[in-house]
Amino acid sequence: MKNLLPFITSFFLPGIGQFILKDFKKGGIILASYIISTFLILNLDFLSLIPFWFPHIIIMIWAIFGVYDIIEERDGKKSATRYLAFSLLIVIVLFPITLTLLTTGIFKGAEFVTNEYLNEDRTKTEMNKISTELSLYKNHYGTYPKNYESFVSRKPIWGSWKADSWKNPYKYELIDSLNYKLISAGKDGIYLNEDDIIRRN
Repeated sequence: MKNLLPFITSFFLPGIGQFILKDFKKGGIILASYIISTFLILNLDFLSLIPFWFPHIIIMIWAIFGVYDIIEERDGKKSATRYLAFSLLIVIVLFPITLTLLTTGIFKGAEFVTNEYLNEDRTKTEMNKISTELSLYKNHYGTYPKNYESFVSRKPIWGSWKADSWKNPYKYELIDSLNYKLISAGKDGIYLNEDDIIRRN
C-alpha cells in the first residue's frame, strides 16, 4: 500500500506523491506549479478559454511519471509498472464504484430517516396550517369549502397542500357546513387504518 499511495495521491493532488517518497524539492515544484497554473486560469480573462482541468491533467502526468521514476530506481521497472497499474485500477474502476455505493447509501439512509421520522412531523405541521386557513375561510364565508381541490387552488403557495409529505393526496370530507375531516394516509399510503393522521375542526 505504501507504494500505491504516491501514485493514487498524484491523481488527485499532484506533488503529494513526491512528498510521500521524500522527494520534497520536486514535490514542492509540482504542487506549486499545479496551484499557480490553476489560479491563473481561473482568474485571468485571457486564459479563460483554457479548461480549468487542463493544467491538472498535464501536471498530474508529470507527477505520476516522477513517482514512477523514483519507484523504478528503488524497486525496479517491473515493480513500478505493477504499482502504477494497480493505482490506475483503483482510481479508474474501484474508486468510482466505491463512491457510487457510498453516495447511494447516504441517499438511501437519508430517505429512510425522512420516511421514518420527518415526514410525519412535517405532515402534522402542514395539516395544522391547512386547518388554520380552513377556519379563516369558514369565518369569512360562514361555511367550510365544499371542494378541497378548489380551496387549495386559491393561492399558488398552497399547491403543496394537495398531498402530504409522503406524496399521498389529502382526503377532505365535508361532514356538514360547520364540520370537516382532513385525512393523511400516513406512511403506508393506505387510508382508514391506524397510521392515518386526521384533523377535524
